[in-house]
Amino acid sequence: MSEKEPIWPDNMDAGERVRHVALTRTEPQNAGWIADEAAVSRDTAVKYLTRMVEQGDLEVVETRNGDAYKPDSVTQFLGEVRQLAEEHTLDELTRELNAIGDEIDAWKDDYEVESLAALRQSIGRDDLAGDERRERLGVIEEWAYNVEVREAIQLAISLKNSLTTLDADSLSGESSATLPQEG
Repeated sequence: MSEKEPIWPDNMDAGERVRHVALTRTEPQNAGWIADEAAVSRDTAVKYLTRMVEQGDLEVVETRNGDAYKPDSVTQFLGEVRQLAEEHTLDELTRELNAIGDEIDAWKDDYEVESLAALRQSIGRDDLAGDERRERLGVIEEWAYNVEVREAIQLAISLKNSLTTLDADSLSGESSATLPQEG
């Protein structure tokens, strides 16, 4: 961002800027790069990045240039599950699971395969033209994404069911009954 001046809201402090920059990366970045993007010193960035690693928000990745930081994939996935559970009804989640299943079934029929792995293997067939291989690669990407979304939706349904069993009113931590305490 050295070419342009970052525009940060006046009320956003250094920690919030580091957090925003670190959690919106798709590729691991080192502390110096994150510091530049967040308009803070490298020491300040390291302080906040270390906290975020300890909290489980970031992972440290070893690169040839040293430590780099990226969002923790488990934390992100669980956040997506929670968001699905908070924002959608059981019926909506169930309908989406059905739609994903229908789309995968259509791909199985269209490409005469039984699984994503089989579709991946079919890319090497000698009788496929280049455009057919590229089309299959696109479907493979969509199919893999659908599998991830399906898993998140299944967990969101499980979360909603568990909270119902616990008699929880919402996912925000409020409940209509308290759980038994030890001691």
